[in-house]
Amino acid sequence: MKRFIKHIILLSLTAPTLTACLEEAYPGRGFTQEQLFETDNSAAALSKAIPGAMLRMGKGNGHYGYAGLFMDREAMCAEIPVYDMLYDYYQDEGFDRNYSPEYYVAIDWWPFYYELIKKANLTVGAVAINENTSTEELAHVGNALGYRAFAYYDMAFAYEYKKTGYAKLDDKAGIDKIYGLTVPIRTESTTQQEATTDRRAPFYVMYRFIMTDLDRAEKYLQGYKRSGANMMDQGAIFGIKARLWLQMGSRFEKYNADLQEQLAHENDEALAKYNKLGITTANDCFKKAAQYARLAISEGHRPLTKAEWFNSTTGFNTANEAWLLAVQINSNDMTNGSNWNWKNFVGNMSPENTFGLNNLEYKAYRMIDAGLYKGIENGDWRKNTWIAPADAGQTAAYSKYTTLYKSDDWVKLPAYTGLKFHPRSGEMKNYKVGAAVDIPLMRVEEMFLIEAEAKAHYEGLAAGKQALTNYLNTYRYDDNSYQCTATTMDAFNDEILRQKRIEFWGEGIVFFDYKRLEKAVIRHYEGSNHPTDYQWNTKAGFVAPRMNICISHYERQYNANIINNPDPSGVHEEKK
Repeated sequence: MKRFIKHIILLSLTAPTLTACLEEAYPGRGFTQEQLFETDNSAAALSKAIPGAMLRMGKGNGHYGYAGLFMDREAMCAEIPVYDMLYDYYQDEGFDRNYSPEYYVAIDWWPFYYELIKKANLTVGAVAINENTSTEELAHVGNALGYRAFAYYDMAFAYEYKKTGYAKLDDKAGIDKIYGLTVPIRTESTTQQEATTDRRAPFYVMYRFIMTDLDRAEKYLQGYKRSGANMMDQGAIFGIKARLWLQMGSRFEKYNADLQEQLAHENDEALAKYNKLGITTANDCFKKAAQYARLAISEGHRPLTKAEWFNSTTGFNTANEAWLLAVQINSNDMTNGSNWNWKNFVGNMSPENTFGLNNLEYKAYRMIDAGLYKGIENGDWRKNTWIAPADAGQTAAYSKYTTLYKSDDWVKLPAYTGLKFHPRSGEMKNYKVGAAVDIPLMRVEEMFLIEAEAKAHYEGLAAGKQALTNYLNTYRYDDNSYQCTATTMDAFNDEILRQKRIEFWGEGIVFFDYKRLEKAVIRHYEGSNHPTDYQWNTKAGFVAPRMNICISHYERQYNANIINNPDPSGVHEEKK
């Protein structure tokens, strides 16, 4: 019965405790500042409620807040093959079959982000900024602006249509004139009428809007000491800026026409309310990416140690000095009505639980891509995060791995199973303890990799290779054996992506790198451990069709001006 119930489509879900204070709505319906009067309108209350939006349950089986969304992103790439297809993300979300505006990714992602934005807007709108505004109130606004920028960053790059190499989709995007369009910008001043008639913002507007929010947040958060890793501080703001500048650098380097369009609108009167970017070249963006990555590092952050990485009770479930931003969950957030007993990150990503799907009973083991694993050098201590094929089922190999399991259970786990994530405090049975974890959204290790990639572009390939080598040999290799052999910028970008795939496996960020760099997703190859039905490769030099996220069909009911991305359902590269 349990096996059946877990695949029933859930049509009605109760929001977690922290998200229940504001009415859930699509942006075109009840989205704006008019709702402020329905809430506790103190800036403190509104600001502290924002992280709760990250726990908003969706309708899909895998949608347990923001962590569920970033697992969607992992499945769109080649990051998490599964052992049992009955409980994989591909099946639950229709991946490689159905990505339509009526399916879970569309209907869960869109309202999730705008609910987060709505809470941020309410906070910003609750504070009048003047010479009498207290530092505490400024910090609340800074937190809200940071989260708003975080949400719009995700949406801008997830929803902007990029060429896929399939004429069926790319030609329609041209006919519909959606190239270069992101998502509608809704702020604390947006009226209800505007929210039902606005249009998708061009990239050159969105970039300035996000950067303006980040600039204001950086100013308002100066000297602020946050109460937890789920609140914004300057370090988190610097990290988001580094991400954004890297995105722009990659885009403008490859597409000079986009750079010229950005520059052509620099002095538009209609955009005077947003800060100017102040750039003239792609290298200007790369320099800023490296600058802000370094600033983020300098905010008291340092990479995880080997001991911290492999700690079976606190590893990847408890925020530490490496984490710039996190989702934080406590037992009170897990209401019975929201199916938190099995719809949670630990139950999906840690095999050391009894309350989810990734365990010895249901066998939905989340594995690393076999091709990626085989390329991890022996000197890289991260390799023991996943079970080597030669070690699977071998009791003698048990001591090599960090796990809560005793050896007689550990030997039942298949090759490539990930042991990265653990239940809180080693609690494998009680989900209100074991699943009440911190989930990383941004770690300082990403900043080192952004810095290295950016340096390669504006200082030269040798400088980037040196930065990458220094980082890995200092923090990730036991024997100082790492060498970067890339001889071209494209090869170096591939190496940076490889390192991100290893470092951030299961953390949902490489989706943006695949799309930014227009890298093919490869699941079909000799020795692949991806389910046969989903071994589809995407076209080299293009974006995977599924990465151009469709807007929910519900939004069209409230705003007829929204033009959607072409439906990529069933569009595949042929197996070779």
